Amino acid sequence: MQPPLTLTFRHVARSAAVEAHARDLASRLQRIEEHISRCHMTLDSLTGDGMPGSTYVVKIELTVPGAQIHADNLRADSSGHTSLFIAMRDAYDNARQQLGHLRHDRTRPP
Repeated sequence: MQPPLTLTFRHVARSAAVEAHARDLASRLQRIEEHISRCHMTLDSLTGDGMPGSTYVVKIELTVPGAQIHADNLRADSSGHTSLFIAMRDAYDNARQQLGHLRHDRTRPP
């Protein structure tokens, strides 16, 4: 059973394309870890206007049995991306990597 995805838009225009992409990413995470009980994605424009050229930060919060995962798209210098879709992809990649580490840690013999 797929948990409901909740989305928060901060200074970002809500669009069907962005929502569909977010739902696709959440569905892909669910295929990696079927026991996700909560998935929340925050899409934020750091420049506050959401216009072309804005800097975007995407955060994904997942709850799985015994753990919480907090992923984002921020680079080492704490900068975001000027493409919302690339920011979403990078946050997804970060969450996927953390789920992989969690699965590896749980299946590793003591």
